[in-house]
Amino acid sequence: MKNETHRRKQNCDLIVERAARMMVDEAGASVPMMLDRMLTYVAAQACLNDGSAKTAIAFRVMAQKIEDGLFHPVTGENQGGGKGH
Repeated sequence: MKNETHRRKQNCDLIVERAARMMVDEAGASVPMMLDRMLTYVAAQACLNDGSAKTAIAFRVMAQKIEDGLFHPVTGENQGGGKGH
């Protein structure tokens, strides 16, 4: 069960990455435009599933995790004068 869930997440991540590449490479969207479209889609779907209030809370929680360094291993921030700081 755990491996199946992990495999599904990996497959979903691959599909999201392909969609992002298609928007940029095939549709000619800039990276900021692609991010805007992805985030808008995610927010709308979350609002439909969970309601606006719960979605706003979830976005705030994620924003705090990002500020706290969730992606620092990927961005290199806080590792010897990383980006944006």
